[in-house]
Amino acid sequence: MQVSAAPTDIPVPRRRKPRGEARQPYLFFMPAFILIAVVSFLPLGYAIVQSVFRSDYLELGRFVWFNNYYDYLLGQNGLWSVWNSLIFVFGSVAGAVPLGFACALVLNQPLPFRGLLRTILILPWLVSNLVCGLMWLWLVNPQFGLAAYLFKQLGMVLPNMVTDSTTAMAAVIVAMVWSQYPLVMVFMLAALQTVPQELVEASRVDGASAWKRFWHVTVPLVRNTLMLTLILSSLHSFKNVEIILVLTGGGPNGGTETMALRVFLEGFRFFRMGVGSAGAVMIFMFNLLFTFAFVRVLRSEHGA
Repeated sequence: MQVSAAPTDIPVPRRRKPRGEARQPYLFFMPAFILIAVVSFLPLGYAIVQSVFRSDYLELGRFVWFNNYYDYLLGQNGLWSVWNSLIFVFGSVAGAVPLGFACALVLNQPLPFRGLLRTILILPWLVSNLVCGLMWLWLVNPQFGLAAYLFKQLGMVLPNMVTDSTTAMAAVIVAMVWSQYPLVMVFMLAALQTVPQELVEASRVDGASAWKRFWHVTVPLVRNTLMLTLILSSLHSFKNVEIILVLTGGGPNGGTETMALRVFLEGFRFFRMGVGSAGAVMIFMFNLLFTFAFVRVLRSEHGA
């Protein structure tokens, strides 16, 4: 007697999850969403609302449409602060990303005392921006700073870099690079440790030079992380206030007054919260543009 095989194409009805079980993932997600909404979305929404009102500190006044944006851009050092922000962000990113990448390449090698070296190189990221500004203010002090002492040993005189209009922006950019490069280093070191060594060894066997191995093998494999560090470094530089405030206070003659510093001054020195909120909203829009530009470049390189 031949026994026919059991049919296998009979649809099996899916068990419907109980209502409580279906909602469980959302319940786990809600605390994080509420926290993000409280600390990010709500302040951003209130800043947008406050930017179109003439406010007396935190009390909303009359509705003024976009007058606060005009006051921010066309007021004292308005457009100049936008230009200073672009210079500061470009200089900080152009210095921090290559330096952090170079440190990551060194730390990825089998060096003696590599753990100690990693700890030393990451220390600037553990120091607050306020302390970083104070430290660099002491370093470049023309009378009793360390840099002045080293210049004196070489028979040279160090000018006051934070009050000289030709060196003030360079001074704050150098301090920002020192504070920011460990972030790039950590991200790029993690990415480098995921690069398959078989590919590197195969390219070496094929006769590729060290530069070609780096440019054609390593960089394409860590491109996503490199783009992420560019975005994070740009955002961090754009919103930085403490280093510039401590080193130069925006001077000399507004030469280092960035958009973020002007937002701080408008809100907490001149108590024009509407104008300060307008500047904060503009910084947010600039950050969005930078992020979209980086993502667009990344997707185009992947052929998306």
